[in-house]
Amino acid sequence: MKLIRIAFVCSISMVLAVSLYAQNPELTLAEGVKAHVGVDRIYADFSKSYRTLDPKLLASLYTEDGSYLTPNRNIISGRSEILNSFKGFFERIKDRNRTMTIAFQIVSRKVNKRMGYDVGTFLIEYSEKGKVVGKGTGKFVVVTERGKDGKWRFAVDGYSPLQPDGQ
Repeated sequence: MKLIRIAFVCSISMVLAVSLYAQNPELTLAEGVKAHVGVDRIYADFSKSYRTLDPKLLASLYTEDGSYLTPNRNIISGRSEILNSFKGFFERIKDRNRTMTIAFQIVSRKVNKRMGYDVGTFLIEYSEKGKVVGKGTGKFVVVTERGKDGKWRFAVDGYSPLQPDGQ
């Protein structure tokens, strides 16, 4: 009976994972990187926040005391400060009548019951009237944490840009 329950839980987890990846083609996992429904949900919502330019959704993906490390700036600490940072960024995109997407590739991951980390790359595309007018790539490392509510969030998020090939 215990084996049947384990098989059932595994089956449900696989269905949820397949459903999540079908909804978020903006997340790819390198060979050997295992899917994690809770952590991967962060990336799905992160991508959605970029598509919809929703800073509140994005800020909700960080722990209350989360840290956001950007190049050439001081550490941004706390969900409300992270919200303010993205609010300004998204407003500048809106003011230019642009839209934006972000896609991630996870190249390394380790997750236990409470915490984890991901290392990867990202690609941001900026569009005007449906046409891509700019791109940016970078690398990142995040620390994820499972809250008391069971939801996974970023506790630490740091990134740096990558130079275009040939530069």
